[in-house]
Amino acid sequence: MAKSQFQYAAFLALFVFFLIVSTDMQVAESRNSRSNIGCEKSSVTWSGPCFDTDGCNNQCINWEHAIHGACHMDWLGPACYCYFC
Repeated sequence: MAKSQFQYAAFLALFVFFLIVSTDMQVAESRNSRSNIGCEKSSVTWSGPCFDTDGCNNQCINWEHAIHGACHMDWLGPACYCYFC
């Protein structure tokens, strides 16, 4: 009985460890893939949710003089982001 409890506890500990490591790796990958975070700014001229990346791109280029723009998920939902470098 004690051996099965130990095995269960060891399995649970390993599962939690791998869950934490996996989450940390995803956060690190996310930070690395968005290395241009200083260049990215939320559009100041776009209003409402962003479902049209081409429209966001045109607005960022023509109205905000950015290099390009795209719709990305924000904590409020899809938003238009402009890229300046």
